[in-house]
Amino acid sequence: MRPGARLVAALCLLATFLPLEAANGQTPVAAGERAAIQELLDRRAEAVLSRDRAAFAATIDPGATAFRRDQLRMFDRARSIRFATYDLTADWTRYGNLARPADGKKYADADAIAIPLTQERYRVRSFDPAPAVEDVYFTFVRREGRWYIGGDSDLEDIGLFSVRHPWDFARLSKATSESFMALRPQCSSDCGVQSELLDLAESSLKRLDAAWPVEWSRKVILVVPPSDAALARMLQASFDPSRFVAFAYATIDPDDLSYAGNRILVNPPVIAGRPREEVIRILTHELLHVATRELAGPFIPLFIDEGIAEFVGYGGVPGLAYLDAIVGSGAFDHKLPQDFSFSSGSGNDIYLSYQEGQSAVRYFIDTWGMKRFVSFYKRLGRARVTAGLAGWHLERALRQTIGIGLRGFEKRWASSIGS
Repeated sequence: MRPGARLVAALCLLATFLPLEAANGQTPVAAGERAAIQELLDRRAEAVLSRDRAAFAATIDPGATAFRRDQLRMFDRARSIRFATYDLTADWTRYGNLARPADGKKYADADAIAIPLTQERYRVRSFDPAPAVEDVYFTFVRREGRWYIGGDSDLEDIGLFSVRHPWDFARLSKATSESFMALRPQCSSDCGVQSELLDLAESSLKRLDAAWPVEWSRKVILVVPPSDAALARMLQASFDPSRFVAFAYATIDPDDLSYAGNRILVNPPVIAGRPREEVIRILTHELLHVATRELAGPFIPLFIDEGIAEFVGYGGVPGLAYLDAIVGSGAFDHKLPQDFSFSSGSGNDIYLSYQEGQSAVRYFIDTWGMKRFVSFYKRLGRARVTAGLAGWHLERALRQTIGIGLRGFEKRWASSIGS
């Protein structure tokens, strides 16, 4: 799964709703009321940082009994997380007031309601170099001149979901090593593969260090969701994630499209019973995605992103048995895989795309060297908020780095297969 894809999709979806205040029949929220809502968010953020349960509870609508109960449970679970910073900001400029007349009927006894996009920005102490940026859709409720938070799920029927963190679902155990923090649900003394997670991660990091020459923070938070349903909700996945071992996840700062809040979500039931070497390979793959986030950008195609992750995951040793079999059968189409082929089609089709991506990156590195590949990756990653389609940026980065364009590279790579 490509980190950040969920958030990019959300941004594209929301663009179709503009201008929302006019379209949904809501009266734009006055400046004074917006200031009062922001003051409410400031108090809530300060309560999270200071771990003040009473102050946090005071921001929740007294009439929202179930929501209030769930929020206080979430607050209690989050106390184990040491936030270096935590901020909440209502952003009225992007989407206006998303509240619809139907939403108002849910809070018929309130004087007014409003649902702007709220941005949550937070840093976990010692692990986040920059704030993670998440979207929340709080329903703000005014009662007797005072604003409260009455819900955060009223827009789910149109596909707008508030972020869910691991502490939304279960009490957590926290363990740390030199480079990793593991957040997992509390379990009995026999936690299975969860108890080995830090050791597996450190072994994967050693493999990554041996293959990837670029400096990075080397600080990663590992998250073990308590259930398949929690995993799917945290990813906001439109597919079944229960068959996957791990996912590299990152948020996107909409101001500059930079990645932050890097996490690796791990699925222990799928890991259990797999050979240790296979688990290390997969975790190294996901770690590479985290290690490249500061360099990556929206125009890097998946055959490059997933190809270098597979290359590093295998420790530089070719792991292309399936591609070799396809070539031997005569079914190889001599084309680089497109982005859609990494998530659509049969399982074999998707696996072939990963094999082809690894093969293409391996050919690049074998032909021009790792230093040149890193230079190419950096050039392509620097293109973020800029003119030009993805293909144009890829073509330019290739020509600037190795002197040939995409078609030339594709032809030379395809000709090398089986030779």
